[in-house]
Amino acid sequence: MTDETRRHWSALAQAYLDSPTHASGEDLDTVLAFADPQANEVALDLGCGVGHTLRRVAARVRLAVGADATDGMLEGARMLLAREGIGNAVLILTPAESLPFLDASFDLVTCRLAAHHFADAAKAFREVRRVLRPGGRFVLSDNYAPDDEALDRFINALEATRDASHVREHTILGWRGLLEQAGFEVTDESRGTIRIATEPWLQRSRTPDDRARRAREMLRGAPKPTRDTFAIDENGFDLLKVVLRAAR
Repeated sequence: MTDETRRHWSALAQAYLDSPTHASGEDLDTVLAFADPQANEVALDLGCGVGHTLRRVAARVRLAVGADATDGMLEGARMLLAREGIGNAVLILTPAESLPFLDASFDLVTCRLAAHHFADAAKAFREVRRVLRPGGRFVLSDNYAPDDEALDRFINALEATRDASHVREHTILGWRGLLEQAGFEVTDESRGTIRIATEPWLQRSRTPDDRARRAREMLRGAPKPTRDTFAIDENGFDLLKVVLRAAR
């Protein structure tokens, strides 16, 4: 992650604290169900952002660690944890690709709506496997691209137009492949969608005016197969979500 990207995300913490897309949702409930946190466990939430997943996990485990690459997001997480009265969570500033933890430090790792920002998701997933104990589990939740190449190109181009820190929404086979290449066995999968209102989506990321105009044009001018796949209308569109549970 570049210094410019870090500065960009540091300024967005309040918007993500208030974002219903991040604070709640069916995928967050699925993450918790797949993770099945236990009272005696130590958990890591990777790319924790302002802490919406972290606070849910921390309430169920002995100790929870939130790791993120941006100071501003971690400051937002501190605010959320204090507001919720959560005292068993600590926050660590670190890139996902080089975690400052000993081998086999955690029983459980979660990563929600962050991996599409990782500069090297394959390396990050190898790090997750390293810091998980044998038999530990990793729950990944993220957006995914359809298998069709044109649809894949469209959603990734749209995301990158809106947010320059976007790297890649993989297909489901792509996400699964990265996990398997890192040494995980994928044991469970859940798919869904989340409705995105276009204007709040652009405002939340403080997309520059020229890029916001381009994103709106992409949505308005999308061909029918794209409009159908992502349920595009004048107010918004659907993002495709997948939650994967993987065992070390």
